[in-house]
Amino acid sequence: MRPARRLTLRTKLLISFAGVGLLVLALLLVGDHIIRDAATRLEATLTAQVRPLARLNRLQSQISRIRVLEIELPRLTDLFAVSDQLELLGAERTAFDRELGAFARAVKPEKPAEAASLEENWRRYQADLANATHHANLMELDAVQRISTFESAGRFKAISRTLKQLADSTELRAGEALAQAESQHDRQRALFMTTSAIGLAVLATWIGLLARSMSGRVSRLRDAAMQIAEGGEDHPIAVPGHDEIADLGAAFNAMQGKVAARENALRAAHDELESRVAERTHELNEANAQLLREVEERRRAEERLHHQAQYDSLTGLPNRVLALDRLSQAMLAAHRGDTHVVLIFLDLDDFKKVNDTLGHPVGDALLVQAARRLRQAVRAEDTVARLGGDEFLVILGGLESPEDAEAIADKIVRAFAPSFDIGESELVVTPSMGLAAYPEDGDDPSMLLRNADLAMYDAKEAGRNTYRYFNQQVHDSSVRRLAIERQLRNAVARDEFRLVYQPLVATASQQVIGAEALLRWLSPDDGLLTPEHFITVAEHTGLIVEIGDWVLRSACAQLRAWHAMGWRHLTMAVNVSPRQFRGEHLLVSVRDCLAANALPAGSLQIEVTEGLLIRNQPEVRETLVALSELGVQLAMDDFGTGYSSLSYLKRFPFDALKIDRVFIRDLASDPDDRALVTAAIRMGKGLGLSVVAEGVETESQLAFLSDQDCDVVQGFLFSEPLPAQDFEARWLRREAMTTQLDK
Repeated sequence: MRPARRLTLRTKLLISFAGVGLLVLALLLVGDHIIRDAATRLEATLTAQVRPLARLNRLQSQISRIRVLEIELPRLTDLFAVSDQLELLGAERTAFDRELGAFARAVKPEKPAEAASLEENWRRYQADLANATHHANLMELDAVQRISTFESAGRFKAISRTLKQLADSTELRAGEALAQAESQHDRQRALFMTTSAIGLAVLATWIGLLARSMSGRVSRLRDAAMQIAEGGEDHPIAVPGHDEIADLGAAFNAMQGKVAARENALRAAHDELESRVAERTHELNEANAQLLREVEERRRAEERLHHQAQYDSLTGLPNRVLALDRLSQAMLAAHRGDTHVVLIFLDLDDFKKVNDTLGHPVGDALLVQAARRLRQAVRAEDTVARLGGDEFLVILGGLESPEDAEAIADKIVRAFAPSFDIGESELVVTPSMGLAAYPEDGDDPSMLLRNADLAMYDAKEAGRNTYRYFNQQVHDSSVRRLAIERQLRNAVARDEFRLVYQPLVATASQQVIGAEALLRWLSPDDGLLTPEHFITVAEHTGLIVEIGDWVLRSACAQLRAWHAMGWRHLTMAVNVSPRQFRGEHLLVSVRDCLAANALPAGSLQIEVTEGLLIRNQPEVRETLVALSELGVQLAMDDFGTGYSSLSYLKRFPFDALKIDRVFIRDLASDPDDRALVTAAIRMGKGLGLSVVAEGVETESQLAFLSDQDCDVVQGFLFSEPLPAQDFEARWLRREAMTTQLDK
């Protein structure tokens, strides 16, 4: 009979795993008890001590707000503002009285003296506040000032001092209770660590003994198995013992008998493989036929891709590549037949506003309808192509004269006259077209396309919804723009820019409170130029960013110099371009300039136009909010000339509103301008903005603006823009001398 087994290997492993599990479970239970006990003690400590402390802090905050409202009350001069302030003060008094009463009742058993002191001082302070409220309702602000300065100040200090003493004592008790709880937790943790170490040591000893026993027997089994694999021995493997390892040795012995049987099986498998190879060959033949079908499908797909490469996916029109190819063919045909080709470069006016206001799906639908109208307006043999965005090309070939294209251009203008009905929107979009003729305006497609583009910009400058032929004047304007662009590059490095300063005058005091920095360019060819001669080119080329940085640095440096001379009340207004709002460049530049010149942020005013606010609104808003949080003043420039959306004044953190000079110019003779200026001033003040009037040139204009409480004025009535030295001599030093004479 086979001897009975004592403990199998599986049983030993189960015992080991069970021991580990029980030890871990015990440690988790003990640890959970310690953690729960510590958490309970800490929660009890915090509940007993922190809540009174939070209540004291809330009372301190409330009495401080009451004191601030009381101190600010005599500074108000407007009856409505005083009424609003009294309403806030009453609400704060009621809330504090309710909170203090509940707190005094809670602490009276432990601290009766402090509770009585709080109630008595609050009763007296209540009387002072009621007296101040009575005088404020009568607009006797001097009496309110006297009460807040000499009568109620002591009550406020006594209440604050008592609350502070109670908070200090409460905080001390909380610290002592917390230290006691932490000490108890440390003792429990030390006991837990000791118990864990003993349990782990016992478990490690058991596992070590078990591993040592198994290792020797497995090694003997491995050595015997390797000898069999190398063909050294063919006798059975002998492994002592009566557990699973002994069974494994018996299994190796059985495996030797099966090896021979498997060799026979391999021969049978070889024959089976030969049969399957023949079947696979047949399958490959069928796969080749399928591959031929797939090649045909791919050829058709490549034809579709070729079509997509030459046609616009949205409108179905030829794209730029195909259009230029057809233009080349039309030019060759015209050369052979002694005819003319006219290329029309068409751009949809204000299409960007459609995308910005109604969204890109509406814009795409508008482009599809515009393409359809273009195809209907031209001849069957003409090519209509989409160049990209809202730009289209029309290729007119076989013309006897370039003037023959005028009839088709007029037809296109008429085709766009009816409105576009897209969903619930009814849109009116007009075309601006530039016409360039072959061979008169160019002998290759690129030149003809460039000249038609230039003529299109000439049509836009002529009022839009029209067309213009390319001519020498258009060419000269293009050459002029290129010359300006070439000269503008590195103009900052060549120190060709200058700043002049126009004073900002307080309407009430007629004193200079700041200056607006205005840019001038000392061109090598044309002398000193104002921005209207070059700023458009700078915007188009992106050079405006470098120029704008120079203006900001120079203006801040000049303001620092004036502050150093003693005129620290002066502020500096600087205009910025929409291109400067891309990314965080403007914010970083402003922060660096303020830091480099040690200027307070409030002394710098950034002026932006209304047109900036309708593009990239999230990016623009983030920059404006960041500048406002930095402390920089923000002004909406040229108010009334753009979109004048009141929502911009509400959504963006402006500090000032500048009324454009076009409304100031005819104040004396135009009642509409007077009404608009009056409404703008009242609206700005209603929104808490400072109002600045630009272009003040006459005393009558100044008198009207002064009557309407306009805050600040600037214009030729006071001074034209001056270099820094002339500005100092004319305004700052003269003002300083006047002040000294008055003293």
